[in-house]
Amino acid sequence: MPPIFIYFLYALYIYFVLFYRYFNPKVRRLKRNIPGLLHQYSVYYQNLNHKEQKHFRKRMLRFISLKRFYRFDKSKVTDEMKILIAKSAVQITFGFSDGHEYEVFRNIAISDKEYRSHQTKNIHYGEANPSKSLIAFSWKKFMEGMANPHDSMNLGLHEFAHALFINNMKGYRNKEFFKEIREWHTTIIKLKKERTIYDFFRCYAFKNNMEFFAVSIEYFFENPKAFHQQLPELYAVMCRMLNQNPMLPNNGLARKIPFFWKF
Repeated sequence: MPPIFIYFLYALYIYFVLFYRYFNPKVRRLKRNIPGLLHQYSVYYQNLNHKEQKHFRKRMLRFISLKRFYRFDKSKVTDEMKILIAKSAVQITFGFSDGHEYEVFRNIAISDKEYRSHQTKNIHYGEANPSKSLIAFSWKKFMEGMANPHDSMNLGLHEFAHALFINNMKGYRNKEFFKEIREWHTTIIKLKKERTIYDFFRCYAFKNNMEFFAVSIEYFFENPKAFHQQLPELYAVMCRMLNQNPMLPNNGLARKIPFFWKF
């Protein structure tokens, strides 16, 4: 490839990065609104240092730029909806050193309340549907999960946990997550035999392994101290899977931010 063409591609990349970051009015509006909503709704964000908070906001903007948001009733998707949904998505994957962002799922759908799923024909509060490349939420239920950050019930975290699990099974593998998946399976089998695990998680966790992982994510982020106290072995595995520890300052993150995130 001729050097001049490489320079042209690089210049084009810089142009689009700068336009997206500084001149796109929608992005500028989102950037103004993000900090206030994060301070209002995210204990996780508040626990980050200044450098990681800045990185977190950039990851959110990238997630929003990569997904198509829409509402079932065709009304307008608000900035608040985009920001809080992106917050839930980024929180789970924030410890990963690679850049995978739920590639299997291109669409984010929002219903005012519970809805009937085209896939199962049942009433749902949310779902991660790879066949439709869709993650869906009942906004009423989503906001109920945001209202109490310590009750271990959070629809946003729950559905993005499903999406992360499916994304890795479909080949978009986060190396920290995938490296520990076998150990995670081994640990829950062991704990189920010992029965101790049934005294901690709510009953819905034991429907299947997918639901168990999603419920575990809710407890991991919203009740980490109790999780660690009751099930230290499983908690340690999940810290390694997600490459973070919400019990610690800065959520246990200690890393260099990749060059491409510094733009």
